Amino acid sequence: MSSDSAGAPGCVKCGAALRAGALYCARCGNCISAMEQPSAGIEPAVPSLDRSQELRVVGWLYGLLLATSLAFGIAYFVSPTGDFLTWESLVAGIVIVAFAVHYRSEILALLRPSTFDRRALSTLAIAAAIQFTLLGAVFYLLVQTGIPFERITDEIQRHHYSVWQLLVLCSLAPAVLEEIAFRGVIFERLSRVLGEREGWLVQAALFSVLHLSPVIFPTHFAMGLIFGWLRMRTGSLIPGMILHATWNAVIILLELRGVPI
Repeated sequence: MSSDSAGAPGCVKCGAALRAGALYCARCGNCISAMEQPSAGIEPAVPSLDRSQELRVVGWLYGLLLATSLAFGIAYFVSPTGDFLTWESLVAGIVIVAFAVHYRSEILALLRPSTFDRRALSTLAIAAAIQFTLLGAVFYLLVQTGIPFERITDEIQRHHYSVWQLLVLCSLAPAVLEEIAFRGVIFERLSRVLGEREGWLVQAALFSVLHLSPVIFPTHFAMGLIFGWLRMRTGSLIPGMILHATWNAVIILLELRGVPI
């Protein structure tokens, strides 16, 4: 280890060594406070946190996603047989990718393969067991009450989508894009302004509201908490993406087999 990094403090989240003047941890993307920053003989000038700017970023990203969801929800209401699935995914994807590119340094730090280590894998296993056991039971009970649910696989009959198209549009794309948006850009900023625990709760609430179905607000709030917990425990978006994609894929495959969930 070089003399510059010897004795330098580590990130309070993941323990990685910090470079002199670093504003973010290169491993987990954590925002480094002035007291944590290592010095190289001269104290770096650290800009103060602009809370209003951080909240504006959250407002713009979430507002655009919510407007997209509302617009296509109205489109489906006006034309129930319309084919809007691909367009909705495309518009939301453009919005999220634009923000991810702008904040690419922190997003890339959360997507490093090195963050998905043995500890992250065991944490993912715990989260998956909780989600599939508890939320699976909740969804099953909701279906048994007779509450009507929109089935993802209805798109196959209406618009001749293949199973692979549904898996890409309704499993893979949401898992990658929503984790970047909510557990990446949004959670990071809310944590800086409100604190980690409060940011964790608020991002889960925003995630549930985005789906515009009051019946599933509680279950999607719980999913937002689980995905957020993975992000906090591992310093990575990869475990949340894996669980998110797996959950959606299992729902699609169970629907195709006629299992009530």
